[in-house]
Amino acid sequence: MANELTPVEQAEQKVSILSSERKCARDANKISKGNIVYKINTGMAHKIVSVSFANGIEHYSLVCSETRTNCFLSKFALESDFTKDSVAVEHFGLRMVKRLSAMWGK
Repeated sequence: MANELTPVEQAEQKVSILSSERKCARDANKISKGNIVYKINTGMAHKIVSVSFANGIEHYSLVCSETRTNCFLSKFALESDFTKDSVAVEHFGLRMVKRLSAMWGK
């Protein structure tokens, strides 16, 4: 009986476990260093090489895996121009063929 937890201590223990689980679930979807994101327009893969804070806003330094170009984007720009899922490049290629055929047709 001396080692048993009181109901108050049990409740406090459950709260601490739940708060740590929530924190882990929140961090699971967070964009972090080392993640690969894909540009929506082109489908090119970019790797996040660093995360920094400027004026209270998260900024990400990305390196393109194909052209090795660097870009520095805010969190808002990254979320609006990039996606975690691979983009179907066929749609982009088909769009380019349509544009080129329209140019040559005129």
